[in-house]
Amino acid sequence: MLQKEHTSRLWFIAPLLVILIATFFVYEQGIHGSLFYDDHFFLDKLERIENLDSSWHFVAEGTGGPLGRPIALLSFLPHAKGWPATSVDARLVNIFIHLINGTLLFFLGYMILRLRDQTSFSTSYWAAFGAASLWLVMPILASTSLITVQRWTSLSMLFGLTGLVVFVYGYFLQSNQPTRALLIQGLGLGVGTLLALFTKESGALFPVYALVIDTALLNKLIAPSQIRWVRRGILWLALLTLLVYLSPFYRDWFSVSAFRGWSSFERLQTEVVLLWQYLYMTFFPQPTAFSPFHDDVMLVHGWQLPVLSAFGFISITVIAFIARKRSPWPLFALLWFFTGHLIESTVIHLELMFEHRNYLAVYGFCLALAAIAWQLPPRYARLGPALFSIYTLLIGLILYGTTSIWGQPLIAAEGWAKRHPQSPRAVNYLAETYYDALTDIGPVLPQLDAAADECLRCTENKMQILLYRCGHASEDEIKRRFGQVLDEASSARKTTAILDMLYPLQQLLASNACPPLSYADTIKLPLLLLGNSEYSSWQYQVHAHFHVAYFAKEMGDLATAYSHLSEAERLAPKTLPILQMQIHLLLKEHRYDEALAAIERRRIVGYDRFMTEKLLDELAANVREAANKEHGANGLPGTPTT
Repeated sequence: MLQKEHTSRLWFIAPLLVILIATFFVYEQGIHGSLFYDDHFFLDKLERIENLDSSWHFVAEGTGGPLGRPIALLSFLPHAKGWPATSVDARLVNIFIHLINGTLLFFLGYMILRLRDQTSFSTSYWAAFGAASLWLVMPILASTSLITVQRWTSLSMLFGLTGLVVFVYGYFLQSNQPTRALLIQGLGLGVGTLLALFTKESGALFPVYALVIDTALLNKLIAPSQIRWVRRGILWLALLTLLVYLSPFYRDWFSVSAFRGWSSFERLQTEVVLLWQYLYMTFFPQPTAFSPFHDDVMLVHGWQLPVLSAFGFISITVIAFIARKRSPWPLFALLWFFTGHLIESTVIHLELMFEHRNYLAVYGFCLALAAIAWQLPPRYARLGPALFSIYTLLIGLILYGTTSIWGQPLIAAEGWAKRHPQSPRAVNYLAETYYDALTDIGPVLPQLDAAADECLRCTENKMQILLYRCGHASEDEIKRRFGQVLDEASSARKTTAILDMLYPLQQLLASNACPPLSYADTIKLPLLLLGNSEYSSWQYQVHAHFHVAYFAKEMGDLATAYSHLSEAERLAPKTLPILQMQIHLLLKEHRYDEALAAIERRRIVGYDRFMTEKLLDELAANVREAANKEHGANGLPGTPTT
């Protein structure tokens, strides 16, 4: 039997190579796309990497998640030289990671099927191949590779899947070497999960994926009872730990986040509805349906739709559970899908919707459909694989249409703005793409103004257009546009974008590149945002106070600057730029004791990775040095002692 199965390694590998090459060709159409919002936020720092020290800071000071995601950031270091031009190479690497993941899923599916049906190599091979092929070409997964920074999703999966492959391989050994099998499973899954976790926090789900495999598909394999209980106990403990972390015992489900504007429970109600939308997008895709922009997705209000959606999932899960002895595949697919969304689509205060959250979650359906198609009764033995293959080919063609759009930034930007008129990010991306292509948005100004006007309360879009018009428009137009921004600021929708846009505005004013605006004009914007109830959370308030302080400083109104810096310090005492501006102003007025006192106040609140004890010591030394120079120049003894 073994000799027959392995007579031709080429025959075994050739179909997989064909689908991998085809998938690469399809994805290659999209690699010349753009960088998007999170790409800029997390990866623009690559431009400042010059040596080992700056590389270390880039990797160690990541803010993508609670653990910093250092392994993912480390993988971007080879692209630092020449960034952002090297982003094309980065996306190319993303595609190769996607292909490796597809290969790992092939081997994972093959081993699972072989363990369940050890007499049929052909069925196991082709079903696993079909599942991997379908997964590889699903359009809903395209954003994971074509949004550059989302490498942390696919790379985390690569580590976790490697661990799962080793875990499933252990089942082949457990009948003869149960202890060794358990050790191999624990080591493989443990190391894979740990690496995945420090690449992206959703890597914590891989023990739960292993539990789904163990309980839904491989629960009847022969093994000593103690081995089975130890393995399953550890996996159940991992799931229980996650559930406690997400539960009301650990977090308040009903308090509204001032930053997001919703509670954990409200988010959960919305996500259970969005899960159905994910499934529709997965299996009934349209090329234009996929984009990086889903900030127009709104919270679901009322109880009817969430209850109906939850009832639907509960009903089909109960039916699948009852029918599991006849076929375990529907139950496996559902449990795998729910596992994939356990962290990012429940109660944690992340944004509501992203396509990449389905990257591994939908594989359960792929394997289930393939297994069913290749295990139909003899009467339909050819029909199932034929229909599955036709469907996979159609999905692949839709993926080609999707990646072709992503690879043409201007066409993509226009299409996404039309499809998501209430997405500020889509409108911002349209303006950004026009500007990059034309260096002046004047020729397309009517289209941009129309898009900005259609997006309700999207003040940041009008602010962005204003910034692009600086130096290209008349003073009357600049005054009119800034007046519109001020008129809407009190009721603008919450976003950090408009606060972030004040930094380039500062640079324009410093070089007098946006007449007739002055600091006296621009200080009004952050002041109005401070009074906007949408900006009441401390994160928004800190930024607004900091901007007011900056503009007041440039106007020479130091009293106002000190006042707003003090309020910013109260809200975020560990924010380093606040301290730096305070020291700058105090040194300017030769108030050395107060500058040292500001530094000492930070020692009381503790340190973080930016405001370290060493840095505070350096700042204090600089203050004392400045004081010594002044006293020396004036012939006065002594230095500040605070």
